[in-house]
Amino acid sequence: MKELADSIYEVVKDYRNHDNVYITPEKILQWGGQFGTDSKLILTELNNILPQVYISREKAKEYVKSNLDKYYKMFNYSSIIQFLMDAEFMDVQQPHKSQPAILKLIDEVLNEQYSLSYLDYLTFPKKHYIYFDDILASGSTIGKHLIEFLEKEDTKNKKNTNKILENEITLSVCVFCVHRWGLSFQEFRINKTCNEKLGKKINWSWNYEIQNHGKFSDQKLNIAIPVKGNNPKINSYLQSLTATKYEDYAYRNMNTPLIETFFTSSANRILFENIITEKGIDIINMIQGTVSQNIRPLGLINPQYKIFGLGTHFFTWRNIPNNAPLVYWWQVEGHNWTPLFPVANRGL
Repeated sequence: MKELADSIYEVVKDYRNHDNVYITPEKILQWGGQFGTDSKLILTELNNILPQVYISREKAKEYVKSNLDKYYKMFNYSSIIQFLMDAEFMDVQQPHKSQPAILKLIDEVLNEQYSLSYLDYLTFPKKHYIYFDDILASGSTIGKHLIEFLEKEDTKNKKNTNKILENEITLSVCVFCVHRWGLSFQEFRINKTCNEKLGKKINWSWNYEIQNHGKFSDQKLNIAIPVKGNNPKINSYLQSLTATKYEDYAYRNMNTPLIETFFTSSANRILFENIITEKGIDIINMIQGTVSQNIRPLGLINPQYKIFGLGTHFFTWRNIPNNAPLVYWWQVEGHNWTPLFPVANRGL
């Protein structure tokens, strides 16, 4: 067990160090111990998963550098200064959110590579608008911000939507991680709200893809969602939900994925998914009084969706998404649960 904890620690050791939070092998063992006799299986699977889905600060900088290079080439610039004059890295999230942290990394990369700061070029007229973020899961926040941008009018009452359609400006979205299901929702939302022709005009890109669209075949399904079986605790929980939408997405199809690459084996995937779903239900049962309908064992979700949550497994050095399973981040005074990843600003 200690070897597993040490191995996990080497992957996640920079988690929230900037906030004076330090994960240790001992804390990893303490978290794993909460699963009782299943602790070894949980730590074994997590040790296999984390190298695929944890983004350290240094890894994030590598992604930032490659993404900047991509846009630099995509828009055919021969001068980085001209690119910075024409490009606006959108800054629309609150200070404690992920976008400002990524913008800080962008400035670090530009300074290290070119001795430049994009902040020196903010006042220049812009042609290329780029929205950076860490993850598009349900995509509700990104979708909201993009629609606000697309609906915005200039002094001549011309919307950004029309400027994009007429090739006056470009709009790009770049995230470290994307959920295919969430992306499809936001593409549909934008086309329906603004203009159906925008689908081919917005540049979407990502460094890691979570293949979780309920209607696509042959997916990796690199998330954790239980299959429907004879587990009364899991089945009765789902039936107790008053939500009505997407119940056919709640359980994982036994035959998906066709080839297991995310967990150590198909059998261990089933065990792992059932264990963390059951523990998530236990956590919800600790809540006194009315339980918010968006809280699910496998992460927060639209309260209208009759599912266990997204089961997101994607973590960065600065925080983890609230659509990750509760077992990773739940921390409420008086509740008998210690998180593996203490989170910052949850609920803000």
